[in-house]
Amino acid sequence: MNMNHELEKYIVFKISDCLMSLPMDNVLKVINTPPTASGWNAMGLIQIGNHTIRIVDLHQQLNADRDSPSLVSTVPDHQSFLVITRPLARELCGIIVDEPPNLVELSPDMIHQLPQSNRQLQMVSHAAIISDEEVTTTIFMLDLQQLLNPVG
Repeated sequence: MNMNHELEKYIVFKISDCLMSLPMDNVLKVINTPPTASGWNAMGLIQIGNHTIRIVDLHQQLNADRDSPSLVSTVPDHQSFLVITRPLARELCGIIVDEPPNLVELSPDMIHQLPQSNRQLQMVSHAAIISDEEVTTTIFMLDLQQLLNPVG
């Protein structure tokens, strides 16, 4: 029996040592990060055409040892990419990634909800486990609502 109709598409990108993902339906576009004016950059915003995009730096969140602003950051000086999303008709949001993301198809049975009480990062709600011979890969699923509206 062919189960391809159950596969869902995800954009997968590496942040620090973790693979993160978003459902393809949540991604509007992936672009090269354009050079920005320092004033916009310092505010955690970037202007692309007529659109002002809120920048999310997951590197900062994954590497934070202490309380720090989780969303306002700067666009890096080296070439990077911006994964542009629009969560539930809200403002545009861009996630900074160092490498072009990959498109991966996952079946729902590969995806498991993470226990709420054990989550180190509230922005991650689920994980997909992919086993291929001797290699097991974990892909963390971003929860855009928690990422953009953290509680506490």
